[in-house]
Amino acid sequence: MKIRLKALLAGTAFAASLATGAAAYTELDPQIAYAYTLYADEAKTQYIGMAYDTGCVVSGHNVYAQRVQLHTPYFDATPMYICTGGGPTLPEG
Repeated sequence: MKIRLKALLAGTAFAASLATGAAAYTELDPQIAYAYTLYADEAKTQYIGMAYDTGCVVSGHNVYAQRVQLHTPYFDATPMYICTGGGPTLPEG
């Protein structure tokens, strides 16, 4: 009984940490390739550099952008192009 309670409490704490982290997560469209401006701090005052998605990937009937691994949670994302079945296209606007 004691072990099950500890496991339940640990699972609840882990779920709460995921929910907290999810609030800070930025949802990006999987079909759009982005250019990222990277920052070291949440206020985005300490510029680190730039990073870019690396192309388009086709998997079955799905086409999506190949994401670069970002080593900071603080960034601005600017759309570069849209991955489509007919190849990359520029975003409108």
